Amino acid sequence: MKHAMKGALALIALSMLVGANAQKPKPAAKTMTCPSCKMPMGMKKTKDAPIAVKTKTGTYYCCAGCPSGKAAAKKK
Repeated sequence: MKHAMKGALALIALSMLVGANAQKPKPAAKTMTCPSCKMPMGMKKTKDAPIAVKTKTGTYYCCAGCPSGKAAAKKK
């Protein structure tokens, strides 16, 4: 009987852990590649990447010279 109770408690604890992890949303990627210029875009504004490009997963920064950067600059 003791082993059955320990097994049941372990199963409940495991299912609670799995359920808690399944409900957490995935964080946005810290970088992505620009579809236009293929430059890596980070989530922080820099001297080389001053233009904000908003996507479904977050805001990334790209150069002003590529088509994505130019389109984002026109929206401002």
